[in-house]
Amino acid sequence: MKRAKQIEIAEKVRVIHRQLGHLEPSLILPLMKSDDEYLIVQDWQEGSHSANFAHKKDRKESLKLLNTLHDTHKKIAWQRVPGLHTYSQLLKWQMRHMRFKSRRNEFRAFLTKEEINQISHYSEKSLQLIAQEDVPEKEITLLHGDVVHHNFLWCSDGELRLIDFDLAHLGEADDEYILWLHRVLPAVDYDLGKIFAELPELKRLDKRKLHRLKYPNELLREWLFAVDLPLDQQLVFLDYLVPFTKRALTYWPKLWYDIDKMIKK
Repeated sequence: MKRAKQIEIAEKVRVIHRQLGHLEPSLILPLMKSDDEYLIVQDWQEGSHSANFAHKKDRKESLKLLNTLHDTHKKIAWQRVPGLHTYSQLLKWQMRHMRFKSRRNEFRAFLTKEEINQISHYSEKSLQLIAQEDVPEKEITLLHGDVVHHNFLWCSDGELRLIDFDLAHLGEADDEYILWLHRVLPAVDYDLGKIFAELPELKRLDKRKLHRLKYPNELLREWLFAVDLPLDQQLVFLDYLVPFTKRALTYWPKLWYDIDKMIKK
């Protein structure tokens, strides 16, 4: 059960479920009726659990599920579905970068000046590369919008399904594969070669877009989220975020090198 922040979001989720509900095999859990228009209610799955991107099977099955979702444009005219819109990933990331820079003084209690500068540097340089992309446009389809591990649910019938379409929107599948890789890479020590070797499905992704993996999206998003938390929640979250950040920054130079090497192949 989840309460939408806006009625428009709740209606968008219901519309998406109505469209996907006609497809087999099912990618989703059906919605249950509710008298509250803001509530999104789904049947409780006994024994269900979220995907774990540290597990090869979960990486493979979650990517397969995304592929299936993106291929629904062959059956569903998503661009005609009300409430679904496109947005620029580059613009969103540029705004996130600017917010991070404007609030850098708030991070100094937890990160060194060098670490803050590193994050800002990687962010700025990667955005410059992304802005220079010359990549042909691809088919517009439905994107889930929030491919964090807990939105992939192993259900009681043993199948993996997607939940929480609050952030769903229209766009190119490549954009969602990039966001999925951002979520998966920390679980495999940022070993990009390993991911591409074990998942041939990633051949769908235009390698010219791999510069987008240089953008430290997880770090920017999580730090901007952390500084707005109430103090008691912030302290708990920082126990995870500070070591996560320090670890990520040790891998970033190699990740940058691996991306350049892969693009040139």
